[in-house]
Amino acid sequence: MTHFAARTSWFLRVGASVAGALALLAAAVPPASAGGSTCSGQACILVEGSGLYVSRVTATPAQDAQFYGHFRMYGGGVNGDSAVQVWHKGSRYTLALGRGVPDHTKFCVEAWEHINDQKRQVGRTCVDIHA
Repeated sequence: MTHFAARTSWFLRVGASVAGALALLAAAVPPASAGGSTCSGQACILVEGSGLYVSRVTATPAQDAQFYGHFRMYGGGVNGDSAVQVWHKGSRYTLALGRGVPDHTKFCVEAWEHINDQKRQVGRTCVDIHA
């Protein structure tokens, strides 16, 4: 009986150790997230969703930025150009996606300023969606 009790005790300790290690690993790995935002120059991007599901991607001017031009958005199945207009605080250009994307899908936004007949890029930023 002593050998059986010692063996059972050993299995319980090993099982508790494995369960504890798995709990630590689960706590250390961040959950998958489609949510993300970043700005660079006069361009900001906001990706909305959960996990690898992306509901929409939005371009906005950076805080306190204002320019006459357009946004170009691409990556992950979206590809579009906004209207040419004055972009200011509160302006938004949104493309709906409404689907899951592969791990490490990248969405990017470029801000293009129009002056007379010339265009120049005034910002570019990207968000990497990952599990």
